[in-house]
Amino acid sequence: MAALSEFDSKKLLSDYGLAITKETIVKNSLDGIVAVETLGYPVVAKLCGQEIQHKTDVDGIRLNLRNSKDLEKAIDELLEKNGEGQEILIAQQVSGKREFIAGYHIDPDFGPVLMFGVGGIFTEALSDVNFRLLPTSRETIGDLIFEIKSQSLLGEFRGEDAVAIDDLIDALEAIAKCGIDNSKISSIDVNPIIISKGKPIAVDALVIMS
Repeated sequence: MAALSEFDSKKLLSDYGLAITKETIVKNSLDGIVAVETLGYPVVAKLCGQEIQHKTDVDGIRLNLRNSKDLEKAIDELLEKNGEGQEILIAQQVSGKREFIAGYHIDPDFGPVLMFGVGGIFTEALSDVNFRLLPTSRETIGDLIFEIKSQSLLGEFRGEDAVAIDDLIDALEAIAKCGIDNSKISSIDVNPIIISKGKPIAVDALVIMS
């Protein structure tokens, strides 16, 4: 098994139509400061590499960086802790109060499966996820979305717009098609998908190749 980096995972999924954060890869703080001239603040800095699958486990994320001083410090800290030569992903910080998870994997008995549920920090705590065999239809993917127990998250929520369901179906279709089209992919994990202004945006992703 081999994992694509977060950057490469999201790039592959975006080629299938998944909306992702605006982002770039840098190797030092100076390049990071230059890159943000295009991205705009606030941004997130993350360790990025094939061997780094769980960035929180290695303290590999710095959030809410609002100026060049914050960004320089964050990148220097990440490189100091984890070694020069590491790649740093700089991404726009997406704000939203709702986070979902979506994924694809090959079940040994049933074959390709699509997954959707409540994501972010609540993934394990709530265990509110459901599955569908692939290939499937848009209608069935819509049913999958509305099967979550936390359906209130799909409507207007704490001052935020309702989820654009067609866009969310598009996102799940993109994940499913990416998996089905690439026979060497054994799993795809997209977590979280943040709802920003009603639209789903993939903030983190991991593709595992067999």
